[in-house]
Amino acid sequence: MLNDIKKQIITNNFVDNVRVNMNFNDHEYDKLISSLESLANHMKNESIIDKELALYLYTMPQMIRNAYSSFDKWENKPELALRLEDAWIELDSLVINCLS
Repeated sequence: MLNDIKKQIITNNFVDNVRVNMNFNDHEYDKLISSLESLANHMKNESIIDKELALYLYTMPQMIRNAYSSFDKWENKPELALRLEDAWIELDSLVINCLS
């Protein structure tokens, strides 16, 4: 089960779409959130996490934060920036739940 969740998270295109194309894909985002919630539930009974998965979890919110930060100098931030800020906060929270 953990391998399936890991694969769902790592193969999800949300972060890459944001990083490369500055595109917020709602469908991929929803799938990622669902996978992270499943992982958090699964990790309640685990004390060890796969290193590759841990690295991905650690970097994912940072990449979204960096994309959001690219709008820092904009006086009127576009809707994308606001959505990225919300996504960054939600992903960071879910990752903390997975790792704690």
